[in-house]
Amino acid sequence: MGRLLILVAVLGLISACQQNAAETKPQNAKPTQTTNANKNAPTPDASKIKTYKSKGVVTKINLEIVSVELNHEKIEDLMPAMTMEFYVKEKSELEVLKVGDKVEFVLEDNQGQEKIISIKKL
Repeated sequence: MGRLLILVAVLGLISACQQNAAETKPQNAKPTQTTNANKNAPTPDASKIKTYKSKGVVTKINLEIVSVELNHEKIEDLMPAMTMEFYVKEKSELEVLKVGDKVEFVLEDNQGQEKIISIKKL
């Protein structure tokens, strides 16, 4: 008799939970799709992307991560002259360079994330 009462109570709880879940979700609700894996990631704002031109000397090339280290001149309105590594948009532009080459480049700054979008040997 005690087991029967427990079984009835458990079944009643399950039924109540299912009914509550059905009431909170509309019948015609479509599943939501997330296109951005990180919901907190900022969406790109083209108005905040700036480009800068400068010159420098190649001090290191890393084709694996597509980056170049440059001893560059002052980048007006962005940073002083220094030696710094930058990611490069196109690996093919790095493949024709070698350490010691003098280069001219265009740097894209997207809210502090810099990337060279064009680099050419002088």
